[in-house]
Formats: sequence, C-alpha cells, structure tokens
Amino acid sequence: MSRNQFPTLLNQKATMLASLTRVDLLVVGSSYLILSWMKVPGLYSLGMIALILVCLKFIGKRLKQGFFAHLMDDKKLSWQFKLGGHDE
Repeated sequence: MSRNQFPTLLNQKATMLASLTRVDLLVVGSSYLILSWMKVPGLYSLGMIALILVCLKFIGKRLKQGFFAHLMDDKKLSWQFKLGGHDE
C-alpha cells in the first residue's frame, strides 16, 4: 500500500498546513482579525500571533485532554467527607 491510501491516514494527526491543525489555524486567523481590527503593525502582529500559538501548544501539552470542558461541569466530587479511619 502506498502512503496516501486510507488505512495509513488513520495513524497520523490531521494537519492542514505544516504541523498546524484546524484549531491552530482558527486561533491564528481569529487573532489576526482581532489584531488587524486593533490596527497593530504587521511585525508586532506576527510576533503576538506566534506567541499566542506557542502558549496554546504549551498549555495543550501540559493539561490533560478535556480539562477545560470539565472545568465547569455540574458533576463535582464532594471532598467534605472523611475516609473513616481506614488505612490501607
């Protein structure tokens, strides 16, 4: 099988441009629109976008998947009880 057939595509992360995923490109595009609306000069805008993207990648590697999704969850563990003196 060649590399461009279906089963081999399942083993790789879906990227759009270089190593940027859809979420990364969405962040880059939205931050570009916001910075252009604020009339930030080009090189400063490029530096800020790169800094935002690096911070996003760093946070994504450090936090577990679903951290932000479950941050405001209704189901929370109640830690107001004691273990009952059981030492294991």
